Amino acid sequence: MKTRFQFSFLLSLFLSLLVHHSATTDTHKFFENLKELCDHSYYGEVVYPPTPPDGFEGQLKAHFNDCGDDYINIPFHVGEDKSRTWKLTLSHNSILFKHDHRYPDGTPEELTNYGGWNDGRGSELIQFFPADSETIAMRDGLESHIWVMELSEDHSTFSYSLYLYNDLYFRADFDLTDPI
Repeated sequence: MKTRFQFSFLLSLFLSLLVHHSATTDTHKFFENLKELCDHSYYGEVVYPPTPPDGFEGQLKAHFNDCGDDYINIPFHVGEDKSRTWKLTLSHNSILFKHDHRYPDGTPEELTNYGGWNDGRGSELIQFFPADSETIAMRDGLESHIWVMELSEDHSTFSYSLYLYNDLYFRADFDLTDPI
């Protein structure tokens, strides 16, 4: 009986470590896949909802031009609005994703630095970032937010999505086949 328990415990521990290793590997592969986009900029378009929400009219551009060993900063422009930057930071076995919003003079907007850590559901092509406690404390309703970054299998498209209460709220796709 004791041997059976030990075997079950060891098998459970092994499977747990295997799942953790797989998630860690996928997190690092995803981060490296995004780093391959560095030193390039790409045009994008709102693909959901059919009519872009207020503030998202105009040409979308993602600039993968500020990258280091453990960070990727992606200025995201909508027309002439250059106030947004997506910030990804690799820390141990996770990625922290934050939105940095700035006024033209460089000072932070009131609602900035929101986002969260990837939650382990992803793969080397997709990662999910549910709102973290800092984000939830900013404003009611943010606890429902899950941001998703995704690369298509052929690496021709980068997508940024926002889900509210598990329903798609916003999605923008960027064409990686034709750098700006």
